[in-house]
Amino acid sequence: MSQQHDGDQLEKLFDFIANAPADDTLIKMDCNDCCEKLTQLAEQVANGADLNEIWPEMQKFMHYWGDCREEFEALVAVIRQEKALEGFDFSELENPSLS
Repeated sequence: MSQQHDGDQLEKLFDFIANAPADDTLIKMDCNDCCEKLTQLAEQVANGADLNEIWPEMQKFMHYWGDCREEFEALVAVIRQEKALEGFDFSELENPSLS
């Protein structure tokens, strides 16, 4: 079974080498330095925009950089949840005996 796993890993590595985007801006980008831009992108996506239409190179980049994609998707999820809870009265949660 480990041979199949090794084959999968090699296939992913070759795919990365052959197809990962070589956009200098993305390669040099540090998520900490570009936090504001990524937040703006996440807000647009959370509001229904398609990242592939906004910034196709970033979509391709995130396909190959899983950590970046996971963090971006988490940020989008948080923003969507915040929107969903706008206007929710949290005071009832603080003191349930009042309801």
